[in-house]
Amino acid sequence: MKLFDKRAASAAGITAAVWILMGISGIASAGGNAECSAREVLISVGEQLALEVSEMETEIAEDASDPYRDRPDIDTGDWMFILANPWNDIGDYTPELEYLEGQQFDARIIEPMEEMVSAARSEGLSVFLSSGYRSYATQTWLFNRKADEYGETIAATIVARPGTSEHQTGLCCDITDHYYEMKDASLENTQMYQWMSRHCDEYGFIVRFPKGKEDITGIIYEPWHFRYVGKEAAAYIMEHDLTLEEFLELYQ
Repeated sequence: MKLFDKRAASAAGITAAVWILMGISGIASAGGNAECSAREVLISVGEQLALEVSEMETEIAEDASDPYRDRPDIDTGDWMFILANPWNDIGDYTPELEYLEGQQFDARIIEPMEEMVSAARSEGLSVFLSSGYRSYATQTWLFNRKADEYGETIAATIVARPGTSEHQTGLCCDITDHYYEMKDASLENTQMYQWMSRHCDEYGFIVRFPKGKEDITGIIYEPWHFRYVGKEAAAYIMEHDLTLEEFLELYQ
């Protein structure tokens, strides 16, 4: 039972108990043989009332201390929660891959990706799958190219180091408007992004690198980058404005 339901039930129980108390008080005041038993019932009901109130207060306190008590019951060790970021190196991890519209993805997200793209296009949106899976070798080449040009320190602010790119998980995709392929913050103004950000969780995806969370993700705001985490987790993450890092931390 949800906490709200429990509180409603407790409130109803207290109200009923109050009416019982009032009725019994009337019996007791009438005197007669019922007075003694009525007094005993009054004591019993009073104790029950105290217990109900105590339990309600405890639940309210617990809810205040842990606002994420309603988090979904998930296994963070599942494949869909693999975490790649500047602080989590996944080495040369390689998922089983399949192609979709010229991009490779973890085979397990092909169906939900197809469904999301199809739904967006049915709304008249011009969806373009810009970038999916990147191998460790490809990420090494990309990083080294920037390192040769700017040095490793600066390169790391532009391109993820090998083993720390989420693209290597095969669970994400850079999605842009076919007629607006610029990957910068202005993409948030497109109808494509606005639809995607509102509906992506229905297909198990999240906006992976949201605005204002750069210090948590280690990545700039990317309104084009969508990551698969499953429907239950996605709905919770998007509803509570969390990053994947913050969500996984709830289970530590």
